[in-house]
Amino acid sequence: MSGDAHRNGNDQAEVREAPETLAPAPGEESWNRPRRTTPGPTPKGIHFKVFGKTHVGLIREHNEDNFMVADLSSDAGPLEGEDEFEGAVSDRGIALAVCDGMGGAAAGEVASHMAVDALFEVLRGDTAAEDRDSFARRLVAAVEEAGARIFLAAKKDRTRRGMGTTATVAGLIDKVVFVGQVGDSRCYVLRNGQLSLITKDQSLVNQLIEAGQLTEDEAEAFEHSNIILQALGTTERVVVDLTFIELRRGDRLLLCSDGLSALVHDEAIREEMACIGPLPQLTDRLIELANAAGGHDNVTCIVADFDGDALEPPEEGAIPFYQQYPLPRGGERDSTGPTLPTIVKSMVPRAMTAPRPGRVSQPQPPASFSWPTAAAVLVLLGLAAAITIIGAGGRSSETIAEPPPPLPAYADAQTPVEVRVRSSVQEGELYVNGRSYGPLRLDQAILLRLLPGSYRIEAREVDGTQVGEDLLVEPGQPTEIQLTPPAD
Repeated sequence: MSGDAHRNGNDQAEVREAPETLAPAPGEESWNRPRRTTPGPTPKGIHFKVFGKTHVGLIREHNEDNFMVADLSSDAGPLEGEDEFEGAVSDRGIALAVCDGMGGAAAGEVASHMAVDALFEVLRGDTAAEDRDSFARRLVAAVEEAGARIFLAAKKDRTRRGMGTTATVAGLIDKVVFVGQVGDSRCYVLRNGQLSLITKDQSLVNQLIEAGQLTEDEAEAFEHSNIILQALGTTERVVVDLTFIELRRGDRLLLCSDGLSALVHDEAIREEMACIGPLPQLTDRLIELANAAGGHDNVTCIVADFDGDALEPPEEGAIPFYQQYPLPRGGERDSTGPTLPTIVKSMVPRAMTAPRPGRVSQPQPPASFSWPTAAAVLVLLGLAAAITIIGAGGRSSETIAEPPPPLPAYADAQTPVEVRVRSSVQEGELYVNGRSYGPLRLDQAILLRLLPGSYRIEAREVDGTQVGEDLLVEPGQPTEIQLTPPAD
């Protein structure tokens, strides 16, 4: 193994005062997260295979993508080369990352390279993370540190002004995969033959879709689809979107740059992931599909399989979903990084989108957004920050001072409706129709997304105390309920 073992292009190959925890609708899988206690060592018997590869594509002259496959129990650096790696998950865990650089042939490659180095350094730390929360903080700190280093380097070197990179980073500890994201690289999970997107693109086109200003079909031809809302290095600070899933036996993960997801439909990706067993052949096939669709961009894929007796088998019909991991209050500090925001911003999950057109290969001027729908959303989102123009790589990066608020659900019988649940129960657990939706915290809202229908909402305490309320969720009618034990 080598300390400079990630793949680069030349190888061809808010903190919010009132946090909201996203919970799934019935039919989606929910993780009954235990209370904030140290979970102990990672269970023995979690096995993995992983393989990553990057390719320059058919249009670009340089590859600005980088990726990382790292066993955090090793101090030698990320794993070297495009070799399949397998083993058992250690107490320190493993980490996977895809970074899609921008800023021109030299600068974009430098930014993604710096990001990978910083991610490994901070994620590994001097000691193993004590529990899930400290590991999650460390992952957020790693992404933030990478962004700060790139920003400082660009500030010192005028030739690299505006360089940046996306970062999608998956870290596994104690059967739980945490994913930190800035930008529009993606993380998917294949379970029970179904492909789920567990990250959320931080892009203008995605905001337009969620605002109802752009349809899926219109998104495919949207001329400003190359604009992202955040990137490491383009601003001094970033807001990391932190999500999580609990692994199940047989899960297959895919991390990829938009060189794949923007050109190849999710269903085509699902078919290949479900049918091709060997990981090297799978990555080759995914890259082949991206190039067959035009190969307008660099394309990078990491695929990983997880198995072992320590993982529970998947429930029939249950699928992973986009779910935020809210870090607890208190400003706790991880020994390997700076004090972090205690709550990661909440973003409303959405269904997987249709593919977007490929990134253009020439620099783009500042977007005028004369198209009426784009103008409407720009007003809605309050995009006050100027668009940062990235030369040579042909990608624009646009950052916003604060994320937009959650958007209302639309009145449709098949559309989930937002239901906020607050409770005065101390150390309680939230149950919906008898199924756990994770821990409750005093006077902090949990945001549920439920299909219209009747539900039994309950708060249960360890001592057996419980308080419940029957709720009728009506289409397009967001609501809020308060679970309060009766006065003695």
